[in-house]
Amino acid sequence: MPEPMPLSQFLSAPADDVTERRAPAPVLGVLPIGAAEFSGVRYRIPDGYLAREVRGRKMRTVAEVFDEFAAAFQFPYYFGENKDAFDECLRDLDEFVGAAMGYVVVVRNAALMLDRQPDERAWFAEAVADAAASWDRRGIPFRVVLQDAAPPGLPVVLLCLDPEAENP
Repeated sequence: MPEPMPLSQFLSAPADDVTERRAPAPVLGVLPIGAAEFSGVRYRIPDGYLAREVRGRKMRTVAEVFDEFAAAFQFPYYFGENKDAFDECLRDLDEFVGAAMGYVVVVRNAALMLDRQPDERAWFAEAVADAAASWDRRGIPFRVVLQDAAPPGLPVVLLCLDPEAENP
């Protein structure tokens, strides 16, 4: 089993030097901690980043994913509630919630996400990976942190809290 990646490393900006980039940075990370401890994750997000919290228990279908993300990120009134519109909104977050040095989606109860439509998890993984690639071209990270357990089938990296942050 691979070593967990520290949260700070997972959230870090892409390398400025293209020669340093070997592979795309991971987009989906799972942090296997309880709800109380997970509440503090938003305070570990780097300064200048924008984080929004969404609830896996409210995203059990694709339509519910659209609703939860639209509410959290204030998608525009003309959001079409379809996959193409969702992809477009993820690429244009700066227009809705403002410019940031990075964007982080924090998912509580992540194992419940898309549990009523498990075949759609591959779509979700692709959608956030495409959004991350779009933001990466601008030098801005886009990451998704999943609480406790990842829904089966999502390509995730295991995360851990940074040791220095655990013992202030």
